[in-house]
Amino acid sequence: MEKRWMIAGIALVCVVACAAVILVFLMNTATPSVAESAQPTYTAAEPSTVSLQDPGSQCNLSAAGSRIPVPVDTSVPIQDPMPGIRYSLNESDSDRTIVLDKGENVEINLRWRPGHGLYWIVPVSGCGIELVNDGYYDTGTDFWNTSGHYRARYRAVSPGRSVLNGEYLAKPKEVGNLRFNLTVIVK
Repeated sequence: MEKRWMIAGIALVCVVACAAVILVFLMNTATPSVAESAQPTYTAAEPSTVSLQDPGSQCNLSAAGSRIPVPVDTSVPIQDPMPGIRYSLNESDSDRTIVLDKGENVEINLRWRPGHGLYWIVPVSGCGIELVNDGYYDTGTDFWNTSGHYRARYRAVSPGRSVLNGEYLAKPKEVGNLRFNLTVIVK
């Protein structure tokens, strides 16, 4: 009798293990990729720290508040390369200071998990740069790995100093565990 229970227990463990393997396989192969049109975009419904100050006061980092810039050129799809990028940065470049000449571009590439309800918000303080375009794209959803990206491209337009303070947040706003900070000086 004891031997039967042992065999039944081993059989049950095998069934559960097989079910787990099948579930993981289905999650890795059956997850649809997110269409570009379904990607999150900044809308009025999302949290925003927009400053209503005049552009001149935005150059004073100690007096100006953060603002969420509006993209000025969406002609290049966010997942495609854009010519004229001087710096292409990611999470490992956080807390850097870079120097740009007028007309040069910087690109920020940050990890994003499609379908998890988290998004990047990158307010800018100061002046000298404009947001060319930004958005999310997916390189093939994988349950275990981060396969999505948030990309933002900024152009140096006038002398000044800007600080980007990005956070990876959930809705409604919670304290994010990922951050990206960058100081941009435009000569």
